[in-house]
Amino acid sequence: MRNRILLCLVFFSLSWVGIAQPLDKVVAIVNDNVITASELNAQMDVLRKQLEAKNMQLPPENVLRKQVLQHLIDVDLELQLAKNNDISIDSTELDESIAKIAADNHLSLTQLREELAKQGMSWDVYRENIRKEMVISRIQQRSVGKDIVVSSQQVDDYLKTAQHNEKSQQLFHVANIVIPLPEEPTTAQLSKAREKARALLKKIKQGDDFSTLAIAQSSGEYALEGGDLGERHLAELPEVFANQVIQMQVGEVAGPIRTGNGLQLIKLIAVNENTEHHEVTKTHVRHILLKQDANTTEAEAEKQVNNLYQQLKSGKDFALMAKQYSLDAASAVKGGDLGWVVSDELVPPFAEAMNALPLHTVSKPVKSPFGWHLIEVLDRKTEDDSEGYKRQQVRQLLQQRKFTEAVQNWQQHMRTDSYINIVDKDLA
Repeated sequence: MRNRILLCLVFFSLSWVGIAQPLDKVVAIVNDNVITASELNAQMDVLRKQLEAKNMQLPPENVLRKQVLQHLIDVDLELQLAKNNDISIDSTELDESIAKIAADNHLSLTQLREELAKQGMSWDVYRENIRKEMVISRIQQRSVGKDIVVSSQQVDDYLKTAQHNEKSQQLFHVANIVIPLPEEPTTAQLSKAREKARALLKKIKQGDDFSTLAIAQSSGEYALEGGDLGERHLAELPEVFANQVIQMQVGEVAGPIRTGNGLQLIKLIAVNENTEHHEVTKTHVRHILLKQDANTTEAEAEKQVNNLYQQLKSGKDFALMAKQYSLDAASAVKGGDLGWVVSDELVPPFAEAMNALPLHTVSKPVKSPFGWHLIEVLDRKTEDDSEGYKRQQVRQLLQQRKFTEAVQNWQQHMRTDSYINIVDKDLA
């Protein structure tokens, strides 16, 4: 999976609301919006500081400006679409997301602020960037995510292939350089792109730094991070990538490889073993359900469940009480027995109460969307769920692979269908 520490290398145009600074030079027009020189300069300053903090070599100034502008154009297009679809992120949701980013990186909010300061980014700018990243993620999901389906057969097929590949459980740290192509390139366009890819490959083999060239020349999503895609499972990588990296040595660069969005050079940075072991706790549980119905008010249902609770505390048989009173017909005939369950399968109030219960102890009445429950835990056990977890993980990774490819195609369509005019010809 993508292993990025802070999501800091995020750059966004500030002009998407259509407001330009007076007398500020316009460098590009994107549909009805503009990107100004001051916005470009501000993003350039942030990028320089962040790349310097990572000790990454910067490409020439004019090359870097072109790359940043192209990124701002892409972001601006997606933000425009999000605005047209009334997509927004409120402050509460934003705060929760930032708190999760900090926690995922084992940082407090104070430590996150300090880390950002080291990278040359203010807290306010960071918050706004995360907000816009969330907006973009949401419009991508709405535009292409709903159509992404991975069948059980596709998971089976992948696992069947993977069991013969000792590298299927490894994590591949890769980087890429993307040379863009239109959806249906002419022979001349394809030839020109191949020539550029081969020229870049020659430079790399002669000792030029891959990440510096990616920053300068790539049109990929992670170009401004030196093309670094982080660690990926084979299932997450585009299939044409996956087939290539398993044949590569660490440090090797391969390509050009034809993909949906152009030609790509890929570098294998590292390979790590994925030794993740997954266990799951299963609980043997039974319950009695009471709820409001046509003949019972909510208050009456609550009174009844409290009465049953007192009877169970005094020694009444749980199974007999469930058969007589529970309104969960499927379990009532079995004395309320739900069998062995996993917390994730249950509604949160029920799961939380169940997990907190000692064995053979009846809970106080628990309210859930289904009604009032009396719960008893009969047994618990921990099982190795690595195989089930592996299937779930493969499904998610295949979904991510399909989603990434769909987003790339969608972005390409959006550029084709939009009016983009780079006014400053030095940046064209």
